[in-house]
Amino acid sequence: MTRAVTRSIVAVMLTGVVACGTPTGVDTPALGDVPLDPRGISGVVSNGARPEGGVWVIAETDSLPTHFQRIVVTDDQGRFLVPDLPDADYEVWVRGYGLRDSTRVQATPGEQLALTVDNAGTPQEAAKIYPANYWLSLYEPPPGDLLPLVGNERRAPADGGGQGDTAELDEESSVAAGAFPTREHWLGQMKLSCMLCHQMGQEISRLWLEADAWDVVWDRAGMGRTADNLGREVLKDSLVDWTSRIADGEVPPAPPRPTGVERNVVITQWSWGQELSYIHDNVSTDKRDPTLYPNGKVWGIDIGQSYLWALDPVTHTVTSHEVPMRDGPGRDPTRLGRIQGNTSSHNPMLDDQGNVWLTTRMRGRETPAWAHEVVVDTAGGSSRQLSSRDMSSGRQLGYFDTAREEFVLIDTVYGTHHLQFDSQGRLWTSGDRSRLGMLDPSKLDPKRPAETEAAAQTAYAKIDPATGRSVMGGGYGIIVNPEDDTIWRAGYPGIFGQPPLPNLVGNRIDMFDPKTQDYKQYVLPPPAFGPRGIDATTDGKLWFGTGSGHLGRFDPKTEEFTYWETPGPKIRGTDEATGSADFHYYIWVDQFDAFGLGANMVILTGTNSDSLLVFDPATEGFTKLRIPYPLGTFTRGLDGRIDDADAGWKGRGLWVSNNTDGLLHTENRMGYISQIQLRPDPLAP
Repeated sequence: MTRAVTRSIVAVMLTGVVACGTPTGVDTPALGDVPLDPRGISGVVSNGARPEGGVWVIAETDSLPTHFQRIVVTDDQGRFLVPDLPDADYEVWVRGYGLRDSTRVQATPGEQLALTVDNAGTPQEAAKIYPANYWLSLYEPPPGDLLPLVGNERRAPADGGGQGDTAELDEESSVAAGAFPTREHWLGQMKLSCMLCHQMGQEISRLWLEADAWDVVWDRAGMGRTADNLGREVLKDSLVDWTSRIADGEVPPAPPRPTGVERNVVITQWSWGQELSYIHDNVSTDKRDPTLYPNGKVWGIDIGQSYLWALDPVTHTVTSHEVPMRDGPGRDPTRLGRIQGNTSSHNPMLDDQGNVWLTTRMRGRETPAWAHEVVVDTAGGSSRQLSSRDMSSGRQLGYFDTAREEFVLIDTVYGTHHLQFDSQGRLWTSGDRSRLGMLDPSKLDPKRPAETEAAAQTAYAKIDPATGRSVMGGGYGIIVNPEDDTIWRAGYPGIFGQPPLPNLVGNRIDMFDPKTQDYKQYVLPPPAFGPRGIDATTDGKLWFGTGSGHLGRFDPKTEEFTYWETPGPKIRGTDEATGSADFHYYIWVDQFDAFGLGANMVILTGTNSDSLLVFDPATEGFTKLRIPYPLGTFTRGLDGRIDDADAGWKGRGLWVSNNTDGLLHTENRMGYISQIQLRPDPLAP
């Protein structure tokens, strides 16, 4: 039976903080103005006599097999509808910029709630829920003359290679040894180094620490060498200045509340993983056809504990399968008490046969004897055998047969990190420092993988005849261009055959054409640098996010780069060359309109902004999709699936995992898999 219930949250109005988002003098609508939904929870949110628009209403429960929560945004009149809830008892509460988190109230589907909220008592209280990039905007990088720039003392390679004595270097040698040519490059590397594992600016990272405490943190986290490269003492001084000002009460400006399309978002979250999990990537369907596996399981790779996790969104159940090794030791403790499986599994990808492919370590670093006989195909028409140094790799390949619930492990002569299928079903991988790897599953016998894996794979390289070294270099992100099946990769450290790169920030994209074996490399022009993820729109244009806080586009036909600075605050004292205070780890193009904003929308992960950023190439405008709870949303991979093309907004959605390297970095110490959907208006059932 549907019933209306008024839930009053005691409010004490405090001065000094003004709730933003709703004009004053607007009366809160009555519950009768809110549509009833027997399967949802609806109502209004008010602050005194004023409705609160653009705030989040969160309904969560532990009554289902896994912790479940659904989040919506109020309209201008403070009205909300949390739609289509599973039958359970829920705690419902409100979060909004300028407000204090409301008290949680009990409700079940079919109820209507009149929720009241308070202004935050102080600017410091209000700022507790601001995204990390707003806090990072208060950071002030050291002046350029204090940084390890060109000409400063660096550790130079000795004559025969390896580490030599510290010496004054000329410009070229200094850059090659890891010096930073500009303050912007230094800052980009600092962001990259920190945000690989957590946000910079979330609560645990902005706590005040004495200078010596930073040494302890870095050494425990395995970041001592990174700190040394950045200039340990000057880095400490700048961080102590930043956190000390925050401890003394400095706060960033308030973010704007959700407006427009963002108010139509419905976010559904299921907890998955366990205390020591780091579920880095997820996949729900085949990128080439997002209509496959409707309402099926969503898969995630736990790099922290070597598990393949699966969510069934229909039954709300989560299961796991431990990823095996073909040979090698079991799991060992690593830094900060975390357990990391020796498989170091990464980047799942579904094919059209129901197999979940992944990059995974299935052996130690000792290369099998057969691999030494493999000859590399080269773009110049020559070939050579691989050396032991060439074949060193941290990961190989494998897949999980979902029908048989069995893993098939595949050794490779190349290292792997990310993977993508082309139109012929061949699997291309990034992650090798000198080659590009390809596996043809049609040549692999899953019952005899060890006997057929050599014939199923090819390693491609391009050799500089003058040096005998590969100029193909490493690659991080990888994508197949849907227009012509060319293979594209985003930059990665350790590139040969191009101008020296700033420290560890890769700064190029490259192309390999399997049909012609042509290889091209394109160094990014300023101001953007540090591309990682890469994807393509169906017109053949390449898109990439950068560590410098930009979205980039490359047109292969004109060979022109275009950049857009991503939205959000900037780090103090920086300009366009630095980009925003966000960090864009990966990117995904919605080629088939799986979300509902249209085909070919470009979606960036906002590592430091608790959000996804949707870019419309036609209008050149961004739409921000924020996840307000739990704070510390740390997204890596994402994809989208069409469950039912005729079901409106309920048949489409994005899927993204929220986990960090150590769940202590998140607000409630839990990892989630989230579905983000877009309804036509904030009250659509």
